[in-house]
Amino acid sequence: MLDSKSRSLLAAIFLRTRKALEGRPSGPMKARIPCGGMDFVELREYEPGDEVRHIDWKSSSRSGKVLVKKFMHDQEVSIRIFACASESMHYSTTGSTKLEVLAELATALGWIAINSGNRFSLFKFDKAVERIISHANSEKLVQAIGASLLKDNPVMKTSNNVLWKALAEKQTPRSMVFVLSDFYEPIDPVLFGACANRHDLHLLRILDPREISLPDSPDIHCKNPWNTDSFLVKSSDKDFRNQYLRLFAEHENKVAKLCKSNGAGFLRISTSEPYLSSLISYFNQTFKGY
Repeated sequence: MLDSKSRSLLAAIFLRTRKALEGRPSGPMKARIPCGGMDFVELREYEPGDEVRHIDWKSSSRSGKVLVKKFMHDQEVSIRIFACASESMHYSTTGSTKLEVLAELATALGWIAINSGNRFSLFKFDKAVERIISHANSEKLVQAIGASLLKDNPVMKTSNNVLWKALAEKQTPRSMVFVLSDFYEPIDPVLFGACANRHDLHLLRILDPREISLPDSPDIHCKNPWNTDSFLVKSSDKDFRNQYLRLFAEHENKVAKLCKSNGAGFLRISTSEPYLSSLISYFNQTFKGY
């Protein structure tokens, strides 16, 4: 999904952490030290391709599952990408759906991760959190991100609290975390604060332009995706449009303020605009001084 020009632009990003994470202090992380040591980070279930020598036989016998030890290089950081699988991500009034732009963004983040000498993991979340790609550092797996996210059927209603709870758990390694969604569901401030305190957290909000600005057009009949109810969007009514814009601004300001107060990053991306320039600008501004 990434052409040579896009890769060239992303290669200019100098990835940094804004806080101390597993395996390294805060600051630049442009490359690993090839001869550096290995630090134990966590136990996880065995996956095809894992080295047999990393299996923890004692823990496996106690749990009844085959568990492997995860290690991290001294100057390698864990980058985790979480993609929303809600049905709302399939919405589009432009050439690309929100999910398609999400897949392109996730691919770009994966490329940034391996280009800076680090590994990435990819997850999707709906009513649960599911790992799709684990601890990858190859271009082949970066290119597999898009197909992995676009192949599944959407879930009508998701719960982002499932994600925040998982990220807040103590056994979850401290990581640089990117969450990609439209963030319409209210965010629990306590859980979110715990996540932001533990991880270098970044929220990328992906929206269709018609969600950002309701057009002056004939009224629109819409169907609620979570039940059989239909409702009327009075887009021809100026007062209705103004009310919508006010409510939209209130919700986005609440999310942005929650991020700012907890030291998390926030970026809104429109499906009608080139996402690479927005992403590069975000990295340059957010990590300036680290």
